Parts: sequence; structure tokens; C-alpha cells
Amino acid sequence: MKLKLSLKNLIKPALIALIISVGLPIIISCSRRAPAVVETDLEKKFLDSFNKTTQLNYPLHTSTRISGKTFWIYIATEKDLLTINCSPVTGGVTPDKNIKFLDINCQYDNSSFDINYAFLKYTAEEKTKERDIFRKAVGGTTLYQDFTHTAIEILQKTYYAIGDIISSTQDINFFVIYLADIKNGIKITFVIHRLDMEQFLLNMLPSDEFYNRMILKADGSKDIVNDKYGLHIEYNDISLVDFLREQIVSNVRSKINEMEKYKTEELKTLENLDEILLRGVYEVTTKYQFTDFSFVEINNIITKDKLSFSKTRLINKFTNNIPDSSPQEPNL
Repeated sequence: MKLKLSLKNLIKPALIALIISVGLPIIISCSRRAPAVVETDLEKKFLDSFNKTTQLNYPLHTSTRISGKTFWIYIATEKDLLTINCSPVTGGVTPDKNIKFLDINCQYDNSSFDINYAFLKYTAEEKTKERDIFRKAVGGTTLYQDFTHTAIEILQKTYYAIGDIISSTQDINFFVIYLADIKNGIKITFVIHRLDMEQFLLNMLPSDEFYNRMILKADGSKDIVNDKYGLHIEYNDISLVDFLREQIVSNVRSKINEMEKYKTEELKTLENLDEILLRGVYEVTTKYQFTDFSFVEINNIITKDKLSFSKTRLINKFTNNIPDSSPQEPNL
């Protein structure tokens, strides 16, 4: 598979939630995986390709697992994967934040996507207090996390190696990449659908859209410290439904973040997330041609308002050339 990758296209510029753990010095050995675990031919091919790509000037500890149709890649390093940067803020105050609290949970049960969410915005008085606290605490700078060059280099090696094996089998549906900072106990997880990876490697999917489609998480734990083989991880087979559930949440959060940055006036008038959630379900299920659902149920935890949409009504709502003539379900 011909790859067209560059460092600038590898990482989506987005904030990453991070739990910082204590840092403990360790030494990384050269073995690739935990003893007594048998590598498949596909894993061997990936590891051989990974080790033959650009050699980095720091050690990596790489191991793989295949669970069902999910290919897991665990890469451990002592190098920092995330960095905290500072950005000056005009006037020495925090940017105009509108969202006070946002929580979204999506489940799939009995052919229905059930979404519960809580959404609160700051009042004018609360925003004033937040600005005062922020100015006193950090002196008018904004702190944010970003990938280090190390993380980008490792991802590039991983993508090239995946490109060498992805056409060798049709039995893999998902790739999961774990980048672990085993000195500080920090882990970044990427869950990627096979078709998205193929299109990205062939330069058929823009990098921004590629990263919008993957599930991206960062967390910290003492279990990650000194774990060279990924022994703290449960290597399960990922189902399409579970991937879609998480991607719906990611899709909606991305839309809200964009509004917070670039459409603040629109966000100020937003009273609930019903419309954004419906569009998120429609976009995600359409991308992956998932039709095995009958309803979308939305529950606003704060207001107790409920909304029910059939699949037909959802499709009609967001397909311009099809009128929404289906019976209207009641808002419960």
C-alpha cells in the first residue's frame, strides 16, 4: 500500500483531557513482548515492519495482541508523550467560556441508541468569578495539552507498519494503538476503524476527518508505570456498535468544542443539545452504513426532557431531498 504521510498531517490539533500521575524512573529493556505469548504471522509482519522503519534515538518497547477482529498495538517509552503549553490571553483574563458542564453517555439497547446528557452554561456572574480566579491563579495564561514530537514520531512509525499489513488480511476490523509513557504513568489510546485507516493511508481521507472519526483518549494510572508489555490492559474484541457509541459522543463533543472556539454567539443561544445529538447519530451511522437501529432516545438529565426519533424520521430530517413526512413521535 502506497503511503503519503507527513508529520504535519498526523495529529489533529485538539485539547486532550489528562490525568497526571506520579513519575518514577525506570529502565526499558529490548524484548518486544511478555514471555510465553505466541505471535501470529500477522503480528510478526507488523513488528518486523515497525522495527525496519525510521530508527529513533530512544528505546521503544512494542508488543501486539489480536483479539477477535481487533489488532492491538502497545508501545511503551520513557519519553514524554504530552506537553503542557502556555498561551498568552489578551487582557490577562481567561477566554470567554460559555460551557460550565458537559457530560454525554450513549448506550445501545434493543435496537435503540439511548443518549443521556447534562449541559450547563455559565451565568454572567459565574463567568466573572471564573475570570477573577483564573487571573489570580495563572497570571492570564491558558494552559493546554498537546502531543510531543515523540508521540508524532511513534505514530508515524505505527501507521507505516500498519500500511504494510492492512492488505494482508480482511479479518481485522479495528486497530487500537496504545502509546504509553511508562515513566510518568500516562497513556494515549487511538481506536481506528479499518476502512478509515485504509482511506487515510491512501490519502483518500483528510487528516482532520480521520482524527474526527477515531476514538482518542488520554488517561493516567499507576498501573501504567513500568508496564513494558501492556499487562494492565484487557485485550477485548471491539464491536462496531461499541465503536459507534463512543464515536457519537466524540462527534458531539467535537461540535461543541468548535462552537466554543468559533461560534460563541450561536453557543450562547443554545438551550439544549437535542439537534446536535440527532445530527451526530445521523452522521456516524451514515458513515459506517449502520442501519441496525430503530430509534434514537434522548434524555436531558438537567431538564428531564425526553425526545424520541425513529430511524426513518432521523434520515428524513437530515436528507434534503426526502421530506420529513413520517408520523411525529411524541416528546415524552
